[in-house]
This record gives sequence, C-alpha cells and structure tokens, in this order.
Amino acid sequence: MKQDNSIQNSGFLSGGGELGERIRALDWAGTPLGPIAGWPQTLRLALSICLHSSFPTAIYWGPDFRLLYNDAWSPVPGERHPAALGRPAAEVWSDIWDVVGPQLARVMETGEGFSTFDQMLPMVRHGVRRETYWNYSFTPIRDEDGAVVGVFNQGHETTAAIMAHRDAHAEIDRLGRLFAQAPTVAGILRGPDHVIEVVNPAFKEMVGRTDIEGMTVAEALPELVPQGFLTLLDRVLATGEPHVGRAVPITFRGLSGEGPQERVVDFVYQPLGGPGGLVQGVFVQVTDVTHAVRAEAALRESEARYAAIVNSIDQMIWSALPDGSHDYFNHRWYDFTGAAPGTTDGAGWKEMFHPEDQERAQAAWMHCVATGEPYHIEYRLRHRSGRYRWVVGRALCIRDAEGRITRWFGTCTDIHDLKEAEAKRRLLLREMDHRVKNLFAVALGMVSMTARGAASVPAMAEALRGRLGALAKAHDLIRSAVGGETGKGQITPLHELIEKIARPHLGTDGGDRISFDGPEVILGESASVGMALIFHELATNAAKYGALATAEGRITVTWSASAEELALVWKEEVGGAGITPPDTQGFGSQLAHATATDQFGGAISFDWQPGGLVIDLRARLDHLQQ
Repeated sequence: MKQDNSIQNSGFLSGGGELGERIRALDWAGTPLGPIAGWPQTLRLALSICLHSSFPTAIYWGPDFRLLYNDAWSPVPGERHPAALGRPAAEVWSDIWDVVGPQLARVMETGEGFSTFDQMLPMVRHGVRRETYWNYSFTPIRDEDGAVVGVFNQGHETTAAIMAHRDAHAEIDRLGRLFAQAPTVAGILRGPDHVIEVVNPAFKEMVGRTDIEGMTVAEALPELVPQGFLTLLDRVLATGEPHVGRAVPITFRGLSGEGPQERVVDFVYQPLGGPGGLVQGVFVQVTDVTHAVRAEAALRESEARYAAIVNSIDQMIWSALPDGSHDYFNHRWYDFTGAAPGTTDGAGWKEMFHPEDQERAQAAWMHCVATGEPYHIEYRLRHRSGRYRWVVGRALCIRDAEGRITRWFGTCTDIHDLKEAEAKRRLLLREMDHRVKNLFAVALGMVSMTARGAASVPAMAEALRGRLGALAKAHDLIRSAVGGETGKGQITPLHELIEKIARPHLGTDGGDRISFDGPEVILGESASVGMALIFHELATNAAKYGALATAEGRITVTWSASAEELALVWKEEVGGAGITPPDTQGFGSQLAHATATDQFGGAISFDWQPGGLVIDLRARLDHLQQ
C-alpha cells in the first residue's frame, strides 16, 4: 500500500536499513498501532533509536507487545523473520512465552528494568526445540505522562560460548578422570591466580602435600614462586602459548620435618581454552627425571674418568664392536701413528700395519672375532715418523649374560726397542762365540809359532806371555760390545786403536810388518767399540789367511779425513804365495759390513787381488764421535 508523503518524509523512519524499509511498507492501519502518521512521539523516538542502533534492538509496544526491531536483531527470531514484524510477542515467542512473558509483564507493571545473563530459552528452530542461551535486557518506555507504554529490548545469543564452556568442563572432567590414574604427574590450574582445581595422586606424592586442591599455587607451594615457575604460568595464561621445560632443577619443601626435596623434572604447561578462545587455565604435566639425570651425570663422570685413565698411560688402547670393527682409540694411538682422529675406525686400522703383516694380522683378528679366543700377535705398526715399529697386540672380549660377545677391548704395546735389544743380544752372543773361537785359534797359533822359534822353554814362556798380554789388551777394547761396561765416556785415537788390535798378531819381531799413516782422528766410546770389532776381524783374518799368515806379508793402513767423512784403506801384501778370496761371506765380514753401514753411516768393500787384499772403509765423522 502506498504511503502518503508525510509518512515517507517522516524523519524518525528515514534510513534504518532493511527493517526501516519494511516498516514503511507495512499497512499498519489494520493493527492496534494504526497508521504511522498517528504514532505517538514516544514510539517515534524509541523506534528511531532502535533502527539506527548497531546493537541487536527490539521494541515491544502496547498491551499485546507488538514487535518492532532493527536489522541487527533480525537473526534473533530466525525463520520467524520477517513475519514477526508488527505481531504480538505471545504469538512470535509462543515456545518461550512462559519465560519471557512474565518478564515483560513485570516491566510493564512495575516500570523497572530487567536484565539476565546466559538465560536458557528452549527455543524451537527449524521445527526442533533447542537449548539456547541469551544475554538480554528489558527497559520500560514511558510516554509524556510517565506511563509505561512499551519495552525496549537489547541482547545477543551466548549459546556457542555456553556450549563451548560446557564442553571444556566436560573435557576437563574427562581428562581429570584419565590422569587421576596416570603414573605421570598431572594437574589442572584454573584462573589468573592458578587455583589448583584437580591433581592426581602422583602430583601429591611428588610435592609432598595432600591438601592442595582448591588452593592457589602460591598458597600451596610458595617455594615455587622464587624459582620462577609462577612467572612461567602467568606467561602461558597471557599468551596462550605452551611452555616446555627439560631437565629443570626444582625444590619442594616437602612435609614438615623431612626437609627440602630436590628433584629434576621435565614439564609441560599447556593452556586450556574457554569460551571465545580465552585461556582459562593451564594443564600441568611433570615427569620426574631425577634418577635418569643423575645416572647420566654419573655415566658422563665415569666416561671422563675412563678417558682420563686410558689417555694417561703410555700404551695404545682400543675397543671394537662384536663384528670386529674398531670404534675407539685413545690419544696414545693417535700420538704414535700420527693418524687423524677417526680415520682408523671401522677397518681403517689395517692400513697402519706393515704390508707384510696385514694379511697375517687380519686373519688372526677375524679368527678371534669368530671364536672369542684372546687376541695376541706381534706386528709392525707405522709410526708417525714414517718408519715401522714392532708392537704386540692383545685383546679380550666382554660377554653378556647369554654369552654373546658385546665388545672387545685391546692394547698395543711398543716392543720395538726390546726386539732390537733381543736381536742385538743374539748378535752379541754369536759374536762372543765367534770371538772366543778366534781367541782360542789365535792363542793356539801363538803357542805353535812360539814353540817353533823358541830356543828354550823359558824363552818360549816369555814370548808367549807377551803375546797373550797384547791379546788381552785388544780384548779389553771390544769387551763392552760383548757384555762389558759402557757409559764411561772413553775416547781413543784411531792410530792407537788399530795398533793395539793388530799387535797380538805380529809377534815379538813383527813390528815392521804393519804401518800406519793418517791425521789424528779421535773416536768416541761407541765408535771405538765398533772400530775395534772391525779391525779385530781384519787382523784375525790377516793372521789366519792373509798378510800375517806368511813371513813376507805386510799391512799398510792409511786414512784421510774431510769435513764430513773418514776414508781408510787397509792394504795387505802377501808376497809370492798369493791369496785366495773366500767362497762365502763369513760372520766376521757380515759384522764388519753391518757396523760400517748401520753404526757409521758409511760402507766397507773388499777387493781381492792376486798379490793381496785392499779394503776400503768409509765412515761419517759425526758418527765416529759418538
């Protein structure tokens, strides 16, 4: 129905959104309110406020509470909109009239406003009665005479918040029933003061208190305040972000008389959401890790103690897994080999062995891995200097209760010096045997030679006594090489040493059969012994087979010295008899070669000629001073 211009231009109905349009378009003449033009000023003013409010607002007018409302309120009646416009409230809200009807009537009768929060209204929606909740107020509307002519209504639905709150409490109750029997420490704290709502028995046992539910954390456990745990709870409640603590020390005061209880815990503060997403509490879960942390600390201390022990001894120590792969070497191993840490793990250790020993050592090791037998082997291990040194490897396995091998522990001991000492000892024993035989041979030769030329027994005894005395002096020079005293620091001129060694073989009248020519060269103690061994061997051979074995034979010894080297020539002339070179190299010759090369850093060569023998000896001067 078309309204007149006075209605269309009414200021109180201008705008108002969709509901303003609907109110202007509705034929009000058939209602108790009558045409809009005749509406009282009180209704006009109230409706203007209603239509222009952004808050859900409605007006119940007159004795039958005719309904007028704005756009924000239109979702309230649900599917009853827009038919609810202008109808009596008892018809619109027939499903909840037993609740809101008396409330509206009381406001009309008393003229006093009414408000309620989270009011449950069993409203029918889409044909189904549902439990809904509302915050709303009823305010009396008075006319110019003060009489109550209507009710001003504002409000909004809180069903979602109530349901969420209810669900949260139900979830909390469910969680409470669950963690009440849980072995882990758990509890629920509620509100900004962190009221202890519920805790499980494990919680009470840990803190040493049984009467803490209903108290705030600060009241029940004041010792936690200076330790910072309440500050963390406040932060979780304010931010909604959980907090996780790992291996955190904590002290509980415990029961009276027991004293403080120090523990180490892992814990979680988990925020609990409420209506509208607001955090209303904190779920606390705590795991006592005191024993684990202490055990781990003890293990670290034990490992540090073990490392200190195995790295302080002068022996290489290693361990291996049951399959034989190595997983640990101590510092001594890396100091000895010069290998980078970790490079010899697994099977990399085999590369440190001498190529000739690798296959043998690997076979022995894998046999022990397979059988569990003790490992014992000698092999050459590469030193950081690049040279190979002899070591002895030993290992034993550790077994579990079922007899399975769980680990191998082994050692490597440097025995290179011992091996060299043993080799030298064997060499010296051979030398002693050789020298004793030579001494007997020389002594017998002297006896025979003296007997042939002596005029009488006393003369023979006198000659023989001198020769044996000279032989004893020569023996004194080489005694330390076969077990005598060393370390006296003696020095010997080269000329004197050669003469003393050769003299026993010349006889009383043979002084002119050997000559010496060369600059003064001083020999150290060790070099003197080495030279004595060489010249004793040369003189003995000369007496048995060479120049001193014939009446016409002569020996000439000459030498020269440069800044670094001694060059010596031993020349034997045997006369017409000639000399036959040996078919094999005897022990004495081998000894001379070894001494010249190993001890003196030089060389020795033998040149067998028809008329004699020329021996060329080279030695480093710095080696001769040792």
